[in-house]
Amino acid sequence: MSAQMRIAASELRLYLREPTAVGTTLVVPLMIIVAFGLLIKPGDPDPIVSYFPGLAITFSLAMMSMTLMPSILAGYREKGILRRLYTTPVHPSKVLIGQLLVSCAVAVAVAAIVVGVGAAMGFPLPAQPLGFALAFVLGCLSLFSLGLLVAAIAPTARIASGVGGFLFIVSVLLGGVFTPREVMIGFLSEIGDYTPLGATMAALRDSWAGHFPQPLHLAVMATITVVFGLASARLFRWE
Repeated sequence: MSAQMRIAASELRLYLREPTAVGTTLVVPLMIIVAFGLLIKPGDPDPIVSYFPGLAITFSLAMMSMTLMPSILAGYREKGILRRLYTTPVHPSKVLIGQLLVSCAVAVAVAAIVVGVGAAMGFPLPAQPLGFALAFVLGCLSLFSLGLLVAAIAPTARIASGVGGFLFIVSVLLGGVFTPREVMIGFLSEIGDYTPLGATMAALRDSWAGHFPQPLHLAVMATITVVFGLASARLFRWE
């Protein structure tokens, strides 16, 4: 096994040992899809059947990208773990890649759980599979690039957790996650279209309802991925 895969496996074990992390990223989405699956009825309109699966997936992605990833990586820097890796043949960037691999694996697991369990509970499968896959991949990339940027600029794990928590609250309020876009004030939903979480939520819902994601939302996610990804690479400090 390569050094990169050993680090990823170690990061996965650390993730699985944290009940809070597993609960918020895997168990909560499962509970959302099961609980609301008991309430839906055949013939419910698209806004209902597309909202709850989108909620389950985006909630998990937001928790991983805005709370878990920044605090973990900033904590590694604060404790000197990244600095000590410089004395070994393993470059500290492999820790970042390991975190991204674990986050992507968990994200795929969440999507599989939501789609599979949702279908068993009466939710339809995504009616636009290609659009769903594209929205999911771009959503993961844009949100994880945001998490890396927070980790890059936060000097300590506590500050990273605070900044990430603030971004999480703002994102779920503007992004149509905890409040469906259909009942939001117009200008708030328009602002949410330009946030990574709001664009991801809208694109996932569109694909679930059988519509290809809007170019605006795809462009927002792609732009955020490039801009935040380059910024985090430039600003990230190993010590």
